Amino acid sequence: MRATRSHHSNDDLSWSEVGEMAYGYLRIPVALIGVQAVYWWATEPDASLEPFQVLLAWLWTGCSNLIWPGSAELVFHGPSQSWTGVNLFGSGFINGEVPLYVDAECAGINEVLFLGTLMMLTPGVEKKIRNRSLIGMAFIVQFLNFLRLLALYPIGMQYGEAEMNEMHEFIFKQGFLILLVLFWFIWFIMLERNGLRDKKAKPTISDFKKYTNIEMRDSLPRASIIALIICALLAVWSTYEVTMNDDNLKFKGVAEDCADDEMEGYIDSDGKPCFDEMKIWDNVWDRSIRGWLFSGLIAMLAIVRVQQTNVTDLWEEE
Repeated sequence: MRATRSHHSNDDLSWSEVGEMAYGYLRIPVALIGVQAVYWWATEPDASLEPFQVLLAWLWTGCSNLIWPGSAELVFHGPSQSWTGVNLFGSGFINGEVPLYVDAECAGINEVLFLGTLMMLTPGVEKKIRNRSLIGMAFIVQFLNFLRLLALYPIGMQYGEAEMNEMHEFIFKQGFLILLVLFWFIWFIMLERNGLRDKKAKPTISDFKKYTNIEMRDSLPRASIIALIICALLAVWSTYEVTMNDDNLKFKGVAEDCADDEMEGYIDSDGKPCFDEMKIWDNVWDRSIRGWLFSGLIAMLAIVRVQQTNVTDLWEEE
């Protein structure tokens, strides 16, 4: 009877080494998927980034009318109950007008988060260089996103509304992704050529052990104070929308009186259709819930810190 022996070659990888390799290769795609999932959930309600969307719509119409007088009009967007609608006027559009609106995906925040995640997970980069690069890239992405919106009018006038929509879909789904990856490659190459990245630094699972000692801050740095102010404004705005906004309270009243009828659909006690009002109130309520959750989460991150060795504290001042 032949004896069985367990043979282990020195060239075989241990499970810990396999885990380290998997972490090194998969941490960026997993992080990107996680960030995208959180962003999609956060921006599911209409006008979830309302202040920034309204600002972008206002700048869009203002600059468009400055370059092409009478080309755009800022209007109230009924479904999202916000001033994010933009009507473009010109002979290149069907009936001389095309109604558009700035939703959360048009705000360029998703693109900034995507590129920021790539840059934050690039190992061996000093905090000061990383933060400055993030700010610069955010401005570049927002500027390009604004140019994309402005370009809709001349493209529609020159080639027609259908081609304008095709261009918008291409840039939205493929064009920006290609640009963001290209920006990251250029940034990475510049760091390498200028010796601004520590090539010996490698991501390792043991880094997680450095994030176990969490404590309250003794004093708040400037970045934390700014974050707390923003959180307070977000929480107040979210509360106002569901407790003091007269228009929203009217939608709330209709929604509470709205019921599903098998024959006529959603109707109120007077027999009037109420599905649109109920949908608007649900959207407002979902948006406020997200505002409360994120204001609380960001506030918590601003007032605590992780005691660790050789790991950057993002909230500390330079």
